[in-house]
Amino acid sequence: MSKRPLPPGIEPISAEEAYRLIRQTDPEGLAALMARARAVREAVHGKEVSLCGITSAKSGHCPEDCGFCQQSAHFKDTGAPEYPMIGADEMVAQAKLAEQAGAREFSIVASGTRVSKESELRTLEEAVRRIRAETTVEPCASLGLMRRPELERLKAAGLMHYHHNLETARSHFGNVCTTHTYDEQLETVRAAKALGFELCTGGILGMGETPEQRVELALTLRELEVDCIPVNFLNPRPGTPMQDLKAITPEECLAALAVFRLVMPAAHVFVMGGREVNLGGRQDLIFEAGADGTMVGNYLTSAGMTPEQVVSMIRGQGLEVRPTPEPERWAFRGQAPGQTGWNTRAPEGDARTAKPRLPVVGQRPGCA
Repeated sequence: MSKRPLPPGIEPISAEEAYRLIRQTDPEGLAALMARARAVREAVHGKEVSLCGITSAKSGHCPEDCGFCQQSAHFKDTGAPEYPMIGADEMVAQAKLAEQAGAREFSIVASGTRVSKESELRTLEEAVRRIRAETTVEPCASLGLMRRPELERLKAAGLMHYHHNLETARSHFGNVCTTHTYDEQLETVRAAKALGFELCTGGILGMGETPEQRVELALTLRELEVDCIPVNFLNPRPGTPMQDLKAITPEECLAALAVFRLVMPAAHVFVMGGREVNLGGRQDLIFEAGADGTMVGNYLTSAGMTPEQVVSMIRGQGLEVRPTPEPERWAFRGQAPGQTGWNTRAPEGDARTAKPRLPVVGQRPGCA
């Protein structure tokens, strides 16, 4: 899903303007910022929303110490599921279920520093080849700090997107992770870009960073020329160092989304994990703030909204689900299932139980 060309009159905003706008969380300022972001999203990306489904293909026992992650071996009693890499048959079956629910992309996510075992690489190669042959979804993978030889093999198998989040701004990264460096992350992203992958690179907001550091992350992503920006909001997980962090406000979430959209108008902006917890019943405002994609199905260690709820949220905004490149073969027929039938072994909680927040600026009747 390549970036779209910018129409006349649409230009990325400057760094100076981004630093000013990120603080626009008062009612009047935020309303104007969101209206501007929505106009850019519609001008560049139209009125379609892409959906991405994932499978947690390998879970737990990660040697990295990322402070937000339940799967880190450094933290005890987090309740994260633990299992080795699932087989290719299961990955393909899950991709088919996600496609039937409206997914345009399907990402294989594995815990750990990187995937380097020959048996796991062969499993991934088989799964990617079959997903390309048996579905119309675009396969993606999130496999850690991968090296060029392994990435080349996955590219040859038909992998289209590579996902690797920077997580946060360089100036804040030391507060999030100490077991690998920011430069190692950049090396992975640049290696994937050099091989022709479409880059899916973003981060998590609400990990104690300042608003200005959110802009710093956005500007780094612009410099890297990523194709898709997955924006997550921290969902504090039990047993992690960040379990007691206070969530950022809905206004801060929406202002950051709008700034990411204006900084990179051609990129696809997806809202992924934490939207239920941080925005509650006002998740549909992510599209007003410039997002043109979101998650369908469960996350890595928690459950999301049902596919039916996600599609209903999109259509409630007068938008439609973006089809795959082969719409005539697409397994989605307009009706999403009431339950998530894939990635079911991962969730350990249910984000749908999050308490609704107070109304935020820009909410229209019926949003709650």
